[in-house]
Amino acid sequence: MPEAKQEVEKRDLTKFIDENALIEIETSKGNSFAIYSPYMASTKRGIVILIPDIGHPPLSYNGFNYLHHALTDDGFDTYAIQIPDITFNDTLPKDDTNNSSNTETANEENTDKKMQKPAKLLAERVPENSLDDYKTQLIDIFKALYSQLTMLEKEQLVVIAQGTSAGVFSEYLADLPNIKLDAFVAISAQLPNSSRQRHLPANLSVISPPLLDIFYTNDNPTVTRSMPERIRWVKRNSKFDYRQRQLFGLTTETRQHQRLRKEVDGFLRQL
Repeated sequence: MPEAKQEVEKRDLTKFIDENALIEIETSKGNSFAIYSPYMASTKRGIVILIPDIGHPPLSYNGFNYLHHALTDDGFDTYAIQIPDITFNDTLPKDDTNNSSNTETANEENTDKKMQKPAKLLAERVPENSLDDYKTQLIDIFKALYSQLTMLEKEQLVVIAQGTSAGVFSEYLADLPNIKLDAFVAISAQLPNSSRQRHLPANLSVISPPLLDIFYTNDNPTVTRSMPERIRWVKRNSKFDYRQRQLFGLTTETRQHQRLRKEVDGFLRQL
């Protein structure tokens, strides 16, 4: 069997990062880790947890590597967590007989569906059960890290999540969990499932912590088309601590990273 991606990432990171900066995280689904960087300002303002998008390493080149270090200068301890892999489970119904002929028929039907590419499968790029599994693993990692944190009452706890990770984390927050979270920053939040994506604007409008909703001009249409709808839901549910900001240029540009940091820091200072 090939080596797990998590182990490869961890081994590569130890070549550039002190092993003491790697925080082990144990969950019921397995082990993960977070990359820790202490605050470097005269006073500590709080803790920031960075959750990258699916398929990205903890220190993503889409701004997270920059934020991981830059926010320490603003007075925050930062934890960049390693996210789980998403698995695409078989969604075809299973026959109770489990005989060989039924298996062959199911395989043929599955092949036909893949060849035909019906509109429903195209719209739902990730099946709900796969998305649910990813969400469960991600939240387990967050809870395990959250239980390890030590904070003073005046310090802020902030979560910055990107892409699909931001989408599933907003679903978690919409259920109003019993956690102390002072702010949530969603970057290009989306859910790669049509039915779940339709509920994302409403979910973002009912979460408890103040929300900074950031998107880029060159984000995919799933993100950009939903931004006006999010404003409508925020007005309907009277979420007065919601802010929406648009960034321009590529997500890998240093100038955009600097503006992202400025938007995040300014938002947190107003709370």
